Amino acid sequence: MKEIRGWTTNDSKALYNVAGWSSDYFGINEVGHVEVTPNGADGARLDLHDLLQDLQRRGLGLPLLMRFSDILHSRVRTLFGCFDDAIREYGYQGRFRGVYPIKVNQQHQVVEELVRFGRPFGLGLEAGSKPELLAALALLDNPDALLVLNGYKDIEYVETALLSQKLGRYPILVIDRFREVDLVLQTARRLGIRPHIGVRAKLTTKGAGKWMESTGDRSKFGLSATEIVLLLDKLRDEG
Repeated sequence: MKEIRGWTTNDSKALYNVAGWSSDYFGINEVGHVEVTPNGADGARLDLHDLLQDLQRRGLGLPLLMRFSDILHSRVRTLFGCFDDAIREYGYQGRFRGVYPIKVNQQHQVVEELVRFGRPFGLGLEAGSKPELLAALALLDNPDALLVLNGYKDIEYVETALLSQKLGRYPILVIDRFREVDLVLQTARRLGIRPHIGVRAKLTTKGAGKWMESTGDRSKFGLSATEIVLLLDKLRDEG
């Protein structure tokens, strides 16, 4: 006869693959409750079941949305710490400049907290539209942080980006398509502002995974090797 045993917390961990997605921020404790460790595995632990009961006693009803901003802080520290360790190990002479793409999570609280937590590290923002650009300008006030700008560009977008330099920002206009070059240079010339320009390269090598069809020579975005050379010629002509 097959032995029947009781369900254990280890069974719950395996069923929900907690180790596969939690990155040590969530777990199941010895009494079978989900717990959160906002500062990582070595930080304080909070029983979510007990927390919910406490909130209900205070008159709050379900469902509830909980935000653990310390997780954002922990991820920023971890990211920059990994790059700092690698830079020291390999004697790299440059510096890691991290940016958070607003499109990942556009909620005001998330972006605001990341900017605040990332200030000591110089964490910047990436925007891909005019609304995201305006949001970034409102939140990012660290002159040491980069503001990386890509996506569709019209005159208003480029003007706003360039004029932000007078506010102490460091915008980098990323050229996604070759036709954007003239728009950026003409606008910069008219405003009398020297632009910071980045380039999205279209690599011949194709990637793998879900987005592999958008890579390689047939990629919709990015400049080919020939276009990059032409871009450099234009920049030299502009001085």
